[in-house]
Amino acid sequence: MTFELYCDIEWVQRGAYFVHHRRRFVQTWNTVAGLGLSTGVVLDAGGVGPVATYLGSMGWEVRGTEVDLRGPLPFPDQCIDLVLCTEVIEHIKDVDSSELRDLEAFNYSGVESMLCEMRRTLRPEGLLLVTTPNAASMHMLAKWIYGELLLADPQHVREFTLADLDRVALKCGLRTVWSRTMDSWNLGGDEVVDRVAEVLQSLPSMPQLERGDNIVALFARD
Repeated sequence: MTFELYCDIEWVQRGAYFVHHRRRFVQTWNTVAGLGLSTGVVLDAGGVGPVATYLGSMGWEVRGTEVDLRGPLPFPDQCIDLVLCTEVIEHIKDVDSSELRDLEAFNYSGVESMLCEMRRTLRPEGLLLVTTPNAASMHMLAKWIYGELLLADPQHVREFTLADLDRVALKCGLRTVWSRTMDSWNLGGDEVVDRVAEVLQSLPSMPQLERGDNIVALFARD
């Protein structure tokens, strides 16, 4: 059974979230399939979803998490071959603190703690796959121009650019194997976004950054 058919039969019927994210699930599966990995141990952070479950049907040992991801993970060192951290990192708050300097602004402490723990559990040749909304997408630029909330979802704590995600990962002892963006939700035809893109692309000094609405990034132990 193909992943697309499996996703439609086993997951899309579960509700609106899975309908909305179907395209993203398929993109994530295609990315994982393209890594050419044999069976191993996969950790799906934040809850076992379609991709990890499908890997399980192919012989992978699947593990999930039922703990605060800002704290220690209940796994020994270097026991995981692949960590899936898909649409999770944007929900992670800073570590609880009463220090004024921590209360004044986001300091990435929760995200850094999570990524450090994921690195700890990775085998030497293990990989961490992260997907998260792109804070520098064309859709986000259109939101900024029109005075809308600069989050893909108001329930997110913070969202990342490619450079920001790479910087935080490096601080946690992870190196970027590759990172890119793609459109996981917005399929084109938005006149406002198309107009913003047309204007920005006409500016000779505009940086040519990747503007897809979702980041897909692969990391390994540094």
